Amino acid sequence: MCFSFAAFGKKTGSCLEKANTQSEMNHCKGISFEKADAELNRVYKLIRKVYKNDKEFLSGLKKSQLIWIKLRDADMEMRFPSESEQYQYGSAFPMCHSVIEKTLTLQRIEYLKQWLEGIEEGDVCSRSIKQPYQIREAFGKI
Repeated sequence: MCFSFAAFGKKTGSCLEKANTQSEMNHCKGISFEKADAELNRVYKLIRKVYKNDKEFLSGLKKSQLIWIKLRDADMEMRFPSESEQYQYGSAFPMCHSVIEKTLTLQRIEYLKQWLEGIEEGDVCSRSIKQPYQIREAFGKI
């Protein structure tokens, strides 16, 4: 299973190339984050399908994702602690917020991908991560 993040930059790049104002740049970066967030949701749902028969894993996945969302939000608050964001950080705040949030989201996607790519037999630390052939079989049933 191969994933590409190239799509995250292409349309946003052309959007940014056309942007003449900070508001337009903020909008472009917001779109870029939304695409990353949509990809995260797609990966999460795909993992749920591949591991649909492993109730304990699914429970752990859900718990992990909910905690990660809280961590991401707390990290964003730590990065931008002022309640008067626009005043404190200026008109670029929405753009900066989207850039950082997208970065955290792409890191989460990268981490979750291991449950879709699998780990070869013999890795004693893989535990809940299936082997690649098991994942291919699961994809055949989806």
